[in-house]
Amino acid sequence: MRLIFISSWFSENMGYAENFLPKAFAKLGHEVHLVTSTAQVYYNSKDYKKTYEPFIGKNILDEGVKMVDGFTFHRLPFSKPLIGNTPIITGLYDYLMKLKPDIIQTFEVTSRNTYNAAQFCKENGVSFFTESHVHASVFNSNDWSVKIEEYVNRVHRNLKLINEMTVIHYPIAKDVLDISMDHFKIPIQKIKMQSLGVDADLFFPYNETLKEERGQLRVALGFEMDDIVCVYTGRFTEDKNPLCLAQAVDHLQNSGETKFKALFVGSGTDENLAAISSMKGCKIHSFVKVDKLPPFYRVADIGVWPKQESTSQLDAMASGLPTIVSNKVKVTDRIDGNGFLYEENNHIDLANKILLLKDATLRAQMGAVGIGKIKTIYSWEAIANHRLLDYIDSI
Repeated sequence: MRLIFISSWFSENMGYAENFLPKAFAKLGHEVHLVTSTAQVYYNSKDYKKTYEPFIGKNILDEGVKMVDGFTFHRLPFSKPLIGNTPIITGLYDYLMKLKPDIIQTFEVTSRNTYNAAQFCKENGVSFFTESHVHASVFNSNDWSVKIEEYVNRVHRNLKLINEMTVIHYPIAKDVLDISMDHFKIPIQKIKMQSLGVDADLFFPYNETLKEERGQLRVALGFEMDDIVCVYTGRFTEDKNPLCLAQAVDHLQNSGETKFKALFVGSGTDENLAAISSMKGCKIHSFVKVDKLPPFYRVADIGVWPKQESTSQLDAMASGLPTIVSNKVKVTDRIDGNGFLYEENNHIDLANKILLLKDATLRAQMGAVGIGKIKTIYSWEAIANHRLLDYIDSI
């Protein structure tokens, strides 16, 4: 089959669905294309130049076509919408005519790109699928812009066409499903919940053959071999609050638990970096492209994400790490039996949860539970195989 994925923005070497799902389908032997804009992820962030540009390049790239990870991605110019920041890909309809897809899959519901793709599918008899990653943790139903969109969704023909043409909509978690029904007005009979995944060929647990790698990286990072290292990867921003982890480790250090350390892999403003660095036992490593990231999980013992959901949590699970996340996230299946919830923004409670994982045997037991989930539920290969059956049935 010729599969076309549409993403409003795209950055190479990142760990998002638009990077890995096309790769998984290409690995299954299908012709896969990703059509996107010249915008990088977070291209419109006010801190882009400081936070992202040193690692992934300029926020707007050149047009062009490129093969990566077995699939072809196409960068087209874009315009900015009157409301919001999602790039509107220029000439998308005509470009899809040239590609002649069997299936089109988008990664969002209400963008102009999704509407243009739905219009194309209606007029050309192509099966159309949508997806949503909008978690409750980032969705404020009381925000004025959300209320306006809520009203527009009830009356606007764009969303009606999108929902009419959608064969199956894939929300990535239960809270996302609820928002898809209540806010995006997607009929329940068209919804199939399906988690995000992890590349299990890339992320896998530490084993004895990797002893030298782990030892060398620990030395390079300034950790002792018997330290218990918590790892966080991602943005160093308030909405993710990695500082809470730094404060928790600082509290443990001051309480005499000096073997607990923390490793932060990612990027942020100078203020973010200074705040984390000021805490005892905390080390910062700059942003690492996804294919270079696995050793940083294997050098650690515990994964911690203080706020919001993140695909990095799945990467940590695949790497055999027990994981601690906020009690406000809705994807608690990720840590059921292989981690803990803590009271969001309470660094003392987070420190206490980390302390529960002082025992290496418990960490190993929890890590094994997480690895089992990855094999059966959360690998991109398993997700692609399940979704492929839906695609085939729709033709």
